[in-house]
Amino acid sequence: MWKTIYTRNIGNSSGFGVMSSELQKDDNLYCGAWNKLFVGHHKGSAFHFLLFTFYCVILFLMLSACSTTRHAYSAGIFYGEKALKSGDYAEAKRNLEAAYQIDKTPDALMYLAIVDYKTDKLDSAERLIREAEIMDSTNYHYLRVLGYKALILLKKNSEQGPEDLDRYVAFYAFCDPLMSINDVKKMVRNRNVDMPLLEKLIEEQISWFENDIELYWSSGVGYYDGRSSFGGPSRFRGGVIFR
Repeated sequence: MWKTIYTRNIGNSSGFGVMSSELQKDDNLYCGAWNKLFVGHHKGSAFHFLLFTFYCVILFLMLSACSTTRHAYSAGIFYGEKALKSGDYAEAKRNLEAAYQIDKTPDALMYLAIVDYKTDKLDSAERLIREAEIMDSTNYHYLRVLGYKALILLKKNSEQGPEDLDRYVAFYAFCDPLMSINDVKKMVRNRNVDMPLLEKLIEEQISWFENDIELYWSSGVGYYDGRSSFGGPSRFRGGVIFR
């Protein structure tokens, strides 16, 4: 508008000049347009700022909820495992079921299967351990899954029991095993299983393996310090076995 006004011949009296009323009118139009643009811009900025703040609050609440949920799951697994080791199977099951409701992981299923194995609920134990095995074969708890699957099937006198015990032995052989694995191999070879001794040996072997992995994972030291692999073709990355 200002460009149009000043390119006219204001001093010309032939009718092509701009009257003061016209100039004032155009000026008012310009100021109105500028105010609209300026105020509208600031209103838009305020709106976008409020929208950005709203999204930040939502994101913060979501992250807080995820953190709280993860903490509740971890607490359920921790106290469930602790109760399992102490022989308080009812308390173990209560905590582990609560953890599983929060996050349906193979670890929670595995521990629930072990609780059922300890309390002679073998059909349920078999169903849970098979489901845990199918869900994830790369987690470092997979050795425990294989070990307890063999124990459950042997306790049920299943024909698959000796075969799964053989699978456990073969897998453990890749993990730089304790020498007590030879006693398990002997049971496999002779098909003569001493269940109390076998359970003791398997739990000891798995616990040593998991403790070594957790030590390396948390501090970078221990048995696996400086070893790029365990299990020959297996690779350890952040608590996970890659084959």
